[in-house]
Amino acid sequence: MSGGAVNGRTAGTEAKPERRGRGERGTALVTALVLLFAFTAGGVIWLSRDVNRRVSNRSAAQSIAFQAARTGAQQVEVGSLREGRSDVVVLDEPEVRRRAADLAERLFDEYEVDGTVLSISVVADTVTVQVRLADPAGDVTGVGSARAESGP
Repeated sequence: MSGGAVNGRTAGTEAKPERRGRGERGTALVTALVLLFAFTAGGVIWLSRDVNRRVSNRSAAQSIAFQAARTGAQQVEVGSLREGRSDVVVLDEPEVRRRAADLAERLFDEYEVDGTVLSISVVADTVTVQVRLADPAGDVTGVGSARAESGP
């Protein structure tokens, strides 16, 4: 060996300390950004699913309430029709309530939602039904009204 070589280096060159993790610069930043985007995307997906379900439930509640009110408004007292009174439509109130509640319960099952009928009101020739759908995201209320009319 030559007289100036130490550990494979020449005597005139000074040994530089090796840096650890030299090729991993910025890894922590990249990891943090990936995690941030992953959690943000997860939050957006969760929020959109929750909002979508709430909008869907609101639409279902409105639809169920309206269809129940419409069914109720079709329960006209037969005696008033036979007398020929076409200017005023008289509803059979007990039948209105029974039919509207039955239809609402059937629609809750068909829509596969947990719902209850809050109220059924009959004022003259108008039937109004109010329903509530229970959901973990929050309860939704729907109101529907229908008016009975005599045809020509």
